[in-house]
Amino acid sequence: MPRRLAIFSICSLVLGTITNADAASTLKITCSGSLTNTREDGVTLGQCELNFISVKQMNEIEDVCGLPGTSDTPAENQCRIRAVVSPNATSTADHRQLYRVLEVWSVDKR
Repeated sequence: MPRRLAIFSICSLVLGTITNADAASTLKITCSGSLTNTREDGVTLGQCELNFISVKQMNEIEDVCGLPGTSDTPAENQCRIRAVVSPNATSTADHRQLYRVLEVWSVDKR
């Protein structure tokens, strides 16, 4: 009996550590601004990079925010998303920090 209790305790500690490490490796942020599509950065909204989200999530964003603008034809709508992002930001050509969106939680107009 004590041996089973010891094994259970060790497994609980290991699984608890893995769960906590996973939760700490993501951020939840709000990105707001115009939805844009540039050659250098791809599709972005504020400080969020949207290049790796699902087609379903991108369609949801476009339904609310409109089609992405470009440097020649900027987007007319301002909108905001709440998303789970990767904690590792990448630098852009104009020295902004972009966070890769992993999952979109909500989309609304500003």
